[in-house]
Amino acid sequence: MIGIPCTILVALPSIVTLILGLLGIFVFPSIYKSIVYSILVLTHDDYEGTLGLSTQMFSKPPMINQMKFYFFNITNMDEIIYEGSQARVNEIGPYTYMESEDKRYLQFTEDGDQVFYENYKKWIYRSDLSCVNCDYNDIVTLPNAPQVGTSTALFDPLFHVTPTAKKIIAAALLLLGENAINSPSMGAVLFDGYDDALLSAAHSGIVTLISNIWNGGVNIIPIPVPDMHTMAYFNGYNNSRDESYWIHTGMNDIYKLGDIINWANESLLPSEWYPTETARMINGSDTGSFGKVGLSENDVLPMFHSYMCRSFNAVYQGKRDVEGVPSYTYGVMEDEWDTSLDKNKGFRYRNVEGVNYYPQWPNCPKWNHSNCKATPNDPIDCFTDLCNDCCNKGKVGDTFAVPPGFYPMVCYPGRRESSPFAILWSTPHFLYSPSTVVDSVVGIHPELSLHQPMVYDHEPAQFTPSKCNYSYFLRKLGDNDDRLCIFFVQNWICVCPYRSILDEYRIHNFVHWSIYRRMRSYGQKNTFAQCTEGHVY
Repeated sequence: MIGIPCTILVALPSIVTLILGLLGIFVFPSIYKSIVYSILVLTHDDYEGTLGLSTQMFSKPPMINQMKFYFFNITNMDEIIYEGSQARVNEIGPYTYMESEDKRYLQFTEDGDQVFYENYKKWIYRSDLSCVNCDYNDIVTLPNAPQVGTSTALFDPLFHVTPTAKKIIAAALLLLGENAINSPSMGAVLFDGYDDALLSAAHSGIVTLISNIWNGGVNIIPIPVPDMHTMAYFNGYNNSRDESYWIHTGMNDIYKLGDIINWANESLLPSEWYPTETARMINGSDTGSFGKVGLSENDVLPMFHSYMCRSFNAVYQGKRDVEGVPSYTYGVMEDEWDTSLDKNKGFRYRNVEGVNYYPQWPNCPKWNHSNCKATPNDPIDCFTDLCNDCCNKGKVGDTFAVPPGFYPMVCYPGRRESSPFAILWSTPHFLYSPSTVVDSVVGIHPELSLHQPMVYDHEPAQFTPSKCNYSYFLRKLGDNDDRLCIFFVQNWICVCPYRSILDEYRIHNFVHWSIYRRMRSYGQKNTFAQCTEGHVY
């Protein structure tokens, strides 16, 4: 009789352990997900007038973000202007700014599934975090954006500029002393702005008076005049914002958390920016700040970058630990920058000036036009197959294709305003462009490990970015156009400042990481996520 209770007592702990083990395998993951998902949702309390913890962290991210700017300083300006020589550049920097964000005017829909906000940003220069020899007033020699933009716009058929008007504007550029290259200070060319003769003339009272007298108040300048009185790449951006957002809060569907519903009150980018609906799509979250909950290696992460005027897709690249947090690495790959692909045809540069910037590209050793087999019923898309025997290599129609790795900057970064400048976006050091492009500028040295754009590390269960690094270049166009007779610069695409983003976001005690650490280490809270934003070249 005594043996039976003893057997039960001996077996009972094993049974309890088995039950707890089964609960841990089948029940705990669901409980964990429910807890995490409920906290991740962006919430608010109308009655108390308070924001949920996740919303507080989202609206005022507790992060230290270093944004580092690098410049390709042109070292042979006179040789380029007067002899048409190949550009030689020297990379200088970083010039480091601390960036902070403040999402304001949050408004939730009645069902709590959508939230409106405006994202204000502030940049403060930090000499102690910049290079040893870097100074805020350093002189940098760069392509002259107003001059190059004006020269290109004169030949854009959208503006119907007459030959007489072209000659008048060309003469004005010459009289104003506008050159293809100039040398402003670092601080001025980024945020502060510097006086430019062309912009000053365009906004002068004389132009306004003549326009009122002779043209009924319509500006006599036949091309768009930018609404900026001084020149800076981020003119008026400090203590300002990009356009407004509506995003999903995750209330009705946690898998839509952070997805953009509209930007600047539009669900698609303007048709005057890109000709295809695919290129105009606003996909994913704001600059990849959110990702899919429960990530897998097969997931593709869409993201919208308002400062780059388009959406991108990031794909899985591998696993690694970031400050002890197991993370999946996702990156924006080469195909996203390849405008020769049909999926990216909406991002192709129109090249309205009709300049063959790279005569040696593409290399088509087997090209023979006499072997063309195309028929009207079976046409060839020469943009996607330049070396086809039925195509004319780099020439397509009345213009020339630009090699892969570029797309036009169609907007003022972050704003729903068309850009007046002839500028292309590219990866740092022409990473995803052919060797013909890389070799066109002396001083360019692409390395995948250093210059791959937009690399994100995400904690897979909760999606939270643990680290990110994105980089991009600005490229200015220049051409020696005898229709203007202003300068002797060879046809070129030259590098500008590159916002080389090796910025670092450090997020302390962020709610998502706190949850993660609590589940793993029973209450450890102090954690940080790091996000390295990029380089602007």
